[in-house]
Amino acid sequence: MLATRQMKIPTPLGKHSTALEALRGQRLDGLTAIVTGANSGLGVETARALAFAGANVVLACRSVASGEQVAATLRAELPEDAGRLEVAALDLADLDSVRAFIQRFLASGRRLDLLINNAGVMARPFTLTAQGIESQLGINHLGHFALTAGLLPALSPKGRVVTVASSVHTRGKAKNVLETLTADRAVTTHRYSRYGSYDDSKLANVLFTLGLARRLAPGQSAHSIHPGVIGTNLARSMGMMGKVFVFFLKLFSKSPAQGAATSVFAATAPELAGQSGSYLANCAVASSSPEGRDAELAERLWDVSAQIVAAA
Repeated sequence: MLATRQMKIPTPLGKHSTALEALRGQRLDGLTAIVTGANSGLGVETARALAFAGANVVLACRSVASGEQVAATLRAELPEDAGRLEVAALDLADLDSVRAFIQRFLASGRRLDLLINNAGVMARPFTLTAQGIESQLGINHLGHFALTAGLLPALSPKGRVVTVASSVHTRGKAKNVLETLTADRAVTTHRYSRYGSYDDSKLANVLFTLGLARRLAPGQSAHSIHPGVIGTNLARSMGMMGKVFVFFLKLFSKSPAQGAATSVFAATAPELAGQSGSYLANCAVASSSPEGRDAELAERLWDVSAQIVAAA
């Protein structure tokens, strides 16, 4: 088993820091950022902070109408020196939509400085993506894999890719991830676990980041992050249980602005130079699971994912 070691770096930030505080006064004028799922929760706060610092932000959303509402609200709240906001259609559950987004962005000739793979679904009933992949793994991992791989030609020399994972990746199993991706019809409903599948998809996020880091040019970097426990609409697929879950979460959890802090830190912190492939929590480098540090598993996942995307 091959594994990588990560060096912990102390910072003045922590669990209760907000996305704006994570910037620490840095300016991002002239940079271009893409934030997936920027029409709700952590995505809104991540987009807000990056635009506040001067970055031009593309809000990549499944619902363009919802994204436009968020963009209008942010434009009214942000200062005059904030970056531009634009909304673009992106459905991570359909690789055709992902390819269309990639083609439009590449055709614009713009450089990509920051890609925040933020969108995700959690504990949803068994469904398949347009390409027949179990939807949590298909959206949380495969859609972002295809998006990132397709946008790499536009990634700037110091570009960063940040993927929102979770501490529950420690409960995920790489064996399940690989079997689900390679099954003829994903997994069958009788053995499907909505929580187990979510855990597996978050392990895939961590392994994807490890594999991506090995493919980036010097100066470019990739990081996966645990945002913390946040009472957002991520639990919307859980029905009444989700509403109860979110109610109790709000009593003890971070706010969306606090949850987005580690994403912003990962995208902007100079301390992370030389730490590509690292896993972060509470605005600091943390330790992922043993499987999450396994370079051999990361390569197997990369190869399988690339084959699926190429064949779709």
